[in-house]
Amino acid sequence: MDKIGMKEDILKEIININVGQAASLLSEMVDKKIELKVPKLRILDGEMDFTHTDCPNLLKGALMVSSIKFENELNGKAELIFPANHIKELTSLCTGEECFDLETFTDTDFDVIKELGNIILNAVIGGLGNFLNMAIDYSMPEVKLFDTIEVQEVLKKKKKANILILFVNFKIGGTQVNGALIVTFTIDSMRDLMDKLDEVEKGL
Repeated sequence: MDKIGMKEDILKEIININVGQAASLLSEMVDKKIELKVPKLRILDGEMDFTHTDCPNLLKGALMVSSIKFENELNGKAELIFPANHIKELTSLCTGEECFDLETFTDTDFDVIKELGNIILNAVIGGLGNFLNMAIDYSMPEVKLFDTIEVQEVLKKKKKANILILFVNFKIGGTQVNGALIVTFTIDSMRDLMDKLDEVEKGL
């Protein structure tokens, strides 16, 4: 296994513990069993472009994105991404309300995604902060709907960036919705993460 591959496996194990805790909290909130898993992640440490091949099935069509910024000792931005055509299904499963209009997004849809995003993003970034033993301050989450053209523009800005891509499987009531969590780090924060992963890898 290559060096990046080993680091990705180490990080995946750590993050899955944190998303598991987030799933337990969400399950209590909606009174339904929710499963969250990160089956795969990729580390792009500024040497490679972020392209469609990194999220081939996700970055098609409109997306709903819940994002937070984090700073202090660890700095960057985290964005939880779901295909917009799955949002109504996801929010109706969480609220227990039937959905008849799949294309019109209500304030409730945005509120549900904001709450889901807040819990999942804080779990992942908080887990990274604990792993690195670093203090983190969070911004309030923002939720936006992006059309296909806007998505392309966002991706262009991420070329040669220091990025962690988590592929997220969200399962509720027997229905699975696939999304992604993209964490964009500052150069220094990515270096801190890679140094810590080096340290853990040497100890194995």
